[in-house]
Amino acid sequence: MQLSPRLAAVARLILPGSRVADVGTDHGHLPVWLITEGGCPFVVATDVAPGPLDAARRSAARAGGLSGVEFRLADGLGAVSPDEVDTVVIAGMGGETTLGIIERAPWLKLGAHRMILQPQSKVPELLDGLAAAGYRVDDQHLAAETGRMYTMFEVTAGVVEPPVGGLRYVNRALLERGDPLLGAYLDMLTARLGRMLRGLEQAGTEPERRAELARAIADFERWQKIPLLGGVPEGRGGRP
Repeated sequence: MQLSPRLAAVARLILPGSRVADVGTDHGHLPVWLITEGGCPFVVATDVAPGPLDAARRSAARAGGLSGVEFRLADGLGAVSPDEVDTVVIAGMGGETTLGIIERAPWLKLGAHRMILQPQSKVPELLDGLAAAGYRVDDQHLAAETGRMYTMFEVTAGVVEPPVGGLRYVNRALLERGDPLLGAYLDMLTARLGRMLRGLEQAGTEPERRAELARAIADFERWQKIPLLGGVPEGRGGRP
């Protein structure tokens, strides 16, 4: 099965041999690929609505049935047992929805599971919430699809200080490693946050929010000028 660039980037982060929960599986393309090509022996595909889950079953049927996939109607991880999976994928949802799913599964804090998160929105809120709930972002990855940029996070249990400035959007590991898409991603963030900042300045409201946006934009612009993009800011959430 041919995955979209976004899902292919998610799939590359899942280790062969992993036992996976794909939350919000939609059409089930990722579970089918993981079983047929990704070297995964078992995938639980969940969705909160029966329609997408039926579509996922049809995807599996076209691939020959796939005895390694189980389909479960569930809200988040409600129908997943912690001892049957070692990797949890939550892709294609908003950051706040993603965080809510994680918070309702406290067994993720035990440290035995990897999470691959691909939020569609509210990235800083997701990263803030993860840090506050006792999770750390180990790495960040980028993908481009139909003119849009997507970001993926590798997350495990662990205590970290809340990120500040540009680090509420871009993880240190991504900055230090670099990425062919990093410059375009920083440009996109600069433009998006710049529009938000100008709107608040015109309204004359939310001075703390304006200062936060200005600091993030300054970080993005400075990182663009650093050849190896390894100069993360000092202070809380800063230099490793």
